[in-house]
Formats: sequence, structure tokens, C-alpha cells
Amino acid sequence: MSEFVIYIIDDDLDVLDSVGFLLSTSGYKVKTFDCVHSFLESREVTAPGCILMDLIMPDVSGIEAMELFKKQNLSFPVIAMSAYGDIERAVSAVKQGACDYLEKPFPKEKCISAIEHTKTLLNLNEDDSKNESLGCFRLYDGLTRREKQVFHLIAEGHSGKKIASLMSISYRTMEKHKANVLSKLGISSSTDIVHLLYKIKDLPEFNKMSVGT
Repeated sequence: MSEFVIYIIDDDLDVLDSVGFLLSTSGYKVKTFDCVHSFLESREVTAPGCILMDLIMPDVSGIEAMELFKKQNLSFPVIAMSAYGDIERAVSAVKQGACDYLEKPFPKEKCISAIEHTKTLLNLNEDDSKNESLGCFRLYDGLTRREKQVFHLIAEGHSGKKIASLMSISYRTMEKHKANVLSKLGISSSTDIVHLLYKIKDLPEFNKMSVGT
């Protein structure tokens, strides 16, 4: 890939400056925008890259922006970010197509990891993408029935206490199931569960299993 640009969209100018500086000094080419409209109207959005965008903005929110991107056939991978992290917001972002979700303030390493992942997405061909999804499905298929229940309830955005109540188990037991899910899937957060589900949800193997349960 000859050029890769990180397009940062955030109404907070301090965030634009700090994140822009962090990434530019890490060797990335960066272009910043203080609102979605300025990004969409810019003539500088020409090179391939990814969008690092705040979800909570006036006029057009990050979720609404992703809908606009789809309508305008903009295929940039989107990394959503917010200072108000919660699983429901992460679920909404991923459903709209975000490939990652960062809670502000985020470690430099986590941001760079998310950006590097978008590069792999841009370079994946159809076979690579299917192989990645199948690999994720094999990990999912290794979960126990109870662990799969926890997996899906987390992906739906339920809190830990709500999940324990729905499954008629103690909160401590639910936490053990969740820990096992994260460990077996090789991931570290509830947001990662949402991402993994959206990688496997269209696989025939997954849908066959869903019908049979």
C-alpha cells in the first residue's frame, strides 16, 4: 500500500491535536476534521486509509456518520472512539460497521494496534476473509453451551448483572463463564466479543448451529 492516511474526526480540538500528534510522531500520515461534514466535503480525502472517529458529536453523531458513509459508498474502515465507554454503544458502532472501538483516554499501543488491524482488512482478499472468519468460528465452537449463552448475551449489550439474572446464576458464576469465554477466544474485552460475532454470523456453519439449538 503506497500511502495510508488516518482521517481523524472529532469535535474536540484538543483531541484532534493530541491524537493527531501521537499518530504523526509514530510515523503515520494524519488528516484531521472537526466534524463529519468537513470530512465529507473535503477534497483531501483521496488516499486509502482508515477513519478514527468520535461517536458523540453535535449535528452528526458517529453512528449517523457511518450510515452516511454507507450511502456514499465510502469504504474506509472505521475505528470508533468515545469518552463514554459502554457495551451498548460498542454494539451499536460495530453493527454499523466499525471494526474497533476505543474508550478515551486510550493507550497509544491499543490505538496503533487498531490502526494496523485496519491495514490488514484493506489487504484481505475474499478467501483470506473467509479463512479468518472460519478460524474465529472454530474458537467459538469450542465454547460450552453455557459459555455460548454468555457470549451472545454480552454481544446483545446486557450488563453482567442482567446476564446472571437471565441465566439464573450468581454474578460470580457469570464472571467465571465470561473469563472462560475471553480466554478460549483469545480476546480481552466485551467489545471483542461483538467483533467476533459479526465475523462469524453469516457463515453457513454458524447459522446451521443456530438452527439446531
